Amino acid sequence: MIGLWSNSLKRVSILLIVGGAVLLSIWSVRPDVAALTPGNYYQIHCQTGAAAPSPSGSVPAEGQQLRLLLVTPYHADELVQRLCQSETVKQQFSQVEVSWKPRTELTTADLLNEHYDVIWNREHFLTGLSPDFNSYYDTLLQFDHYAVYWLSMTSEPVLTAEYFSGKRIGLLDAPSSHTHHLLPLRSLRQAQVNNEAASLVYFRDAASLYEAFYQGQIDVISAGQSLPAPAPVFKTLLDANATAATFFVRQQLADTRLRCELSAALMTLAPLWEDIESHRSDSSESC
Repeated sequence: MIGLWSNSLKRVSILLIVGGAVLLSIWSVRPDVAALTPGNYYQIHCQTGAAAPSPSGSVPAEGQQLRLLLVTPYHADELVQRLCQSETVKQQFSQVEVSWKPRTELTTADLLNEHYDVIWNREHFLTGLSPDFNSYYDTLLQFDHYAVYWLSMTSEPVLTAEYFSGKRIGLLDAPSSHTHHLLPLRSLRQAQVNNEAASLVYFRDAASLYEAFYQGQIDVISAGQSLPAPAPVFKTLLDANATAATFFVRQQLADTRLRCELSAALMTLAPLWEDIESHRSDSSESC
């Protein structure tokens, strides 16, 4: 019995050592980006490195963060690295944090306390949290309206009750989401699809929704034209004139060079708004 217990301990020890080596090898490949853990599942961050003196001769205080709140994790890794490598950012910040927590977790206090330097969200949602949020944030980058589609991996969606009957329909558990909640529910109502005929499956965030769709755990979802899909999908137009989210920047970040750098860095997310025209704010038109 003691021998068996000893052998088990040895096997566990070997597994822990191998597992630790694998983690160390991963971190050594990407030393500038913090490893994602369950505690920070919705964020990624990096250190800007040795800060260069600003024009005033000062350097950013230790722990001074540039915080951006997105609506999706896609390309967040590229964005955080782009910002941490920026000399303009290094002059004012020692760390960069990019997060994508569910938009329903954004609070009025976050806006009033200016917790985030850049927020990607729809104006009406932020106005609902704080009617005078424009006193704290300026528009940095905005977009024209865009098209939303019903998507399926197996067949072209048809806007009828018969088609949706028995289908597992993926939605975002966020009533403020146009693309993944409001528009698809409106479409189902117009097609006279009741809750008993179709199975509505709600997800906490868009990444989980897309993953379930790719894995065949749900049959139909709604998304924009630029949804990153691992395989061709069938699509049917749901709405041709949906309202796009806007990037807002904290008014206290009035440095034109920094705003220009933020606008340029956000272009790493451009694949997410493919075929949607973007417009810079007046403050960054001179970039």
